[in-house]
Amino acid sequence: MIRLKRRKVLQLSSTLLAGSLSSPVFAAVSLKYGGLPMGIHGASFREFDIEETLRIIVEELGLNEIELTSSQIRLHGDLEHELATLGEVRRLHAQLQTAGVKATAYGFVPMSIDLEKNTRLFQMAQELELKNLTVIPEYDALDHLEELAELYDIRLAIHNNAPGRLYDSMEQVYEAVEDRGNNVGACIDIGNVLRSYEDPAAAIRYLGQKVFGIHLKDVSSRSNDSEVIGLGEGILDTEELFAALRETQMPEDIACSLEYLGQPSEPVPSLLRSLALAEDLLN
Repeated sequence: MIRLKRRKVLQLSSTLLAGSLSSPVFAAVSLKYGGLPMGIHGASFREFDIEETLRIIVEELGLNEIELTSSQIRLHGDLEHELATLGEVRRLHAQLQTAGVKATAYGFVPMSIDLEKNTRLFQMAQELELKNLTVIPEYDALDHLEELAELYDIRLAIHNNAPGRLYDSMEQVYEAVEDRGNNVGACIDIGNVLRSYEDPAAAIRYLGQKVFGIHLKDVSSRSNDSEVIGLGEGILDTEELFAALRETQMPEDIACSLEYLGQPSEPVPSLLRSLALAEDLLN
């Protein structure tokens, strides 16, 4: 196991705007969805700039949380020039505050045992006040990444994949997180669970407090190239899934990210239908 020297972690550059991300507004959204902190997956708005994305989330969808992706800002990659600068990260943080939107996670990120790259990612995540990183870590990087998660107090949510890739079964995810500390858990991608011929409701119930994130989606079939569509429009048993979400004790601050990849230039109608279904089934 790599031992990291205790170091002064990067201090946040600014404080929250007074009341902008405080509890009343966020609690109201959570109550609307049966206590589940409902947010949006950034890939749903991959064809929109950040200002319009945040406006739509608040004004048209009535939400205030987003899981950031490389569509909003690039915090990982092989080429240094592709990565966002500290100034760009701080600018995004200010935009989120002004809009009253909380970034709950960033991902998903393939992670190897590269101390410099991984440390930089955690530092940028801390600047954005993220609680979760959605990751696909190599097995031999887990000890090292767990130490970083502890150092920065940012949770690692291991993302399950479609068949043929690392973590392509929930069993692999269980094995990776079960003997780890409080900052290592799972992000359950509902579509990939279905593609792996597994039961997403059972996965949620089994992992419980280790569920740090959910990519909430439906898919058209179990094939790897199936379309990501609106909730209730595909093969997902929505009643069983939402029963599991109602009944399972999970962290209160999980990143629950509604994801829709169809019609990238006009995602709002489908997202609104999915939110209406979620509200109905969670209450």
